[in-house]
Amino acid sequence: MPDATVEGAPEPFVARFSIPKLIAWAILCWAIAALCLPIAVGGLARGALAGLPLGLVGLIGVLFFGGIAAAHTIRLFDRRPQVIIDASGLYVRSHGDTRIALRSIRGMHTDLGRLSLTLHKPAKYPIERRHRRLIYRINGSAARGFFGDVWIWSNQLDHPRDAFAAALAAHRPKTDFERQLDSLSAAG
Repeated sequence: MPDATVEGAPEPFVARFSIPKLIAWAILCWAIAALCLPIAVGGLARGALAGLPLGLVGLIGVLFFGGIAAAHTIRLFDRRPQVIIDASGLYVRSHGDTRIALRSIRGMHTDLGRLSLTLHKPAKYPIERRHRRLIYRINGSAARGFFGDVWIWSNQLDHPRDAFAAALAAHRPKTDFERQLDSLSAAG
């Protein structure tokens, strides 16, 4: 990937957590955790054979959705860039600290709020964050087909999913052949 910046290169694309989206996600998760709380208390208070499993399910719901809500609430105060796309490559904070060269991206696919990227050599840009490695390992051999090698959840960020794809296309350095094709199409 060339180090020199080209004149007329697009502005770096920076995405951060979206405060309105995170507030909505936090409220939703806190509400679900609050709905699980009476189930947990009622079931555990009964202590009978039927009440104990119900109480444990409610307790698991409180812990699970409460944990997600707490994570979203903490993210409200994180104003660091989560995704940066510029001439030096792609930075996805949740993937790792290494910048991924844009020419290393083989393909991309979308699914609801996720943009999944497949790399030519994924071993060159390994997943550095523990929680992402865990998610990848839990899904086993289907993980690459489902998540790709790098994935970006746009449902928590301040740009829509299509803006990420457009920024990747705009910042990707062209090969000599692509530049020749562009000059031929502009001339003809």
